[in-house]
Amino acid sequence: MKKPILIPCLIALLLTCLKPDAARPGGTVPFEMLAHLVLVRASINGSDRQYNFVVDTGGMACIDKGLAQELGLKEKGPMAKIDSLELSGVVIEKVFCFTTFDFGHFDALGTPIHGMIGSNLMERYRVTFDFMDRTITFSGDTTSIEPPEGVMLLEFESHPVNSAPVVDIAICGNGLKGMIDTGQPYPVVLPLGSFEAYLDSCAADHIRSKGLMEEWPMTNPDCNYLARLASLEIGGAGLDSVVCLFGEPPPFLSMPLIGNDFLSQYEMVIDYPSREVLLIPYEEARVENNVFSAGLRPDVSEEGAIIVKGVWEGSPADRAGIEVGDRIVSFDSREVTPANLIDLIRLLRDEAVQSVTLGIVQDDTPRKVKLDKTMLLRGSQD
Repeated sequence: MKKPILIPCLIALLLTCLKPDAARPGGTVPFEMLAHLVLVRASINGSDRQYNFVVDTGGMACIDKGLAQELGLKEKGPMAKIDSLELSGVVIEKVFCFTTFDFGHFDALGTPIHGMIGSNLMERYRVTFDFMDRTITFSGDTTSIEPPEGVMLLEFESHPVNSAPVVDIAICGNGLKGMIDTGQPYPVVLPLGSFEAYLDSCAADHIRSKGLMEEWPMTNPDCNYLARLASLEIGGAGLDSVVCLFGEPPPFLSMPLIGNDFLSQYEMVIDYPSREVLLIPYEEARVENNVFSAGLRPDVSEEGAIIVKGVWEGSPADRAGIEVGDRIVSFDSREVTPANLIDLIRLLRDEAVQSVTLGIVQDDTPRKVKLDKTMLLRGSQD
């Protein structure tokens, strides 16, 4: 029974022993969005090859164990040491990475992921995420910031395990702590175990999944829920009707997560040394109150087939009879493979795409299914 608590405590102890040196000169790094993930290219110890690293404020510094061994990195227990990690001219030295993270979790995205840059590494800097220009700026500047009018300024605490920013929020009037987590989709993610508490008073509009629409390593939930929260308050700003996913993150992430569908509406400055977050809204910033979707999640099976991992109840996919475990063999007349699965995922997420036609194999019977996307939640369709 004590194991879920013991693991985060051991991780926190390791990270305390490996606190980074003072901030170093930084620079600006381009990134791309891989589904909802922020992805940068990096060289390791001066390598000519560039590797794919996810930048995740809710994550920790990690590297694929096989790659660590291939590069001959010094390993001790669950960790490996990178002498220098270079991101488009930004050089971060003495990077201690966990090697226990299963990067196969990202296989469905069709792009190999070699490592992760988490807050326990970024805390050396003031870090600016410009989602419109697709850049991250690492700065060693320690001067205080005077926020302009209309900018949210949030003081934060550092999470004891991963050093992620944890800010004060309120959901339907209840004061809580929420983690700034660029690695999560949806505006808000709440622990699955809290769903019943929100059901009547705060999340009346909701649907359940068959199978899983979102999952995390080291967890094994039965389903997810998608809901519209009546209200969210953050940084003095109140938002009504905010989309929320209920899922089961690992124990140390079992708290409200402020995800990328919210954060990407702002230029976000995380001043780790000063423990402050600035959220500067873009001109057309909008936090969605619904999800326009066909209602299914594709994934890669252990055998390399593309299968349906989850379906939202009542969605176009559900009404068309698509079931968890069905094979997807094509989309819009293109054969689907692990290599181009990300193209299908983008089509399913793209609000400008009204419909998608899938080739499905169910119980060895092939068929074509045209799915016209719709808003998944009841109530407001705006």
